[in-house]
Amino acid sequence: MNDLTKCLYDFACKNRMGSIYDDQEYEETSHSVELQTEKVQRGMNEEQLLELRLLLESISAQYSIENEHLFQAALRLAGELNALVRA
Repeated sequence: MNDLTKCLYDFACKNRMGSIYDDQEYEETSHSVELQTEKVQRGMNEEQLLELRLLLESISAQYSIENEHLFQAALRLAGELNALVRA
């Protein structure tokens, strides 16, 4: 991601994603993830907890990368649509 795209992505995340917290499906999914994580962690030893944390962090990083690429694709699509409107 170039600097401009990264700047736009950061801006959108900070200033245009507020509605996600009003989304009932997002809230339910977040709660479900939290409950399931707690359930899985019960009875785990420290080494297993560390491995689980590393796994969850890797999954989170993977989704972040996917979201960045989706954002870039959306920007390209917006540019293509803008070019069609101006043509």
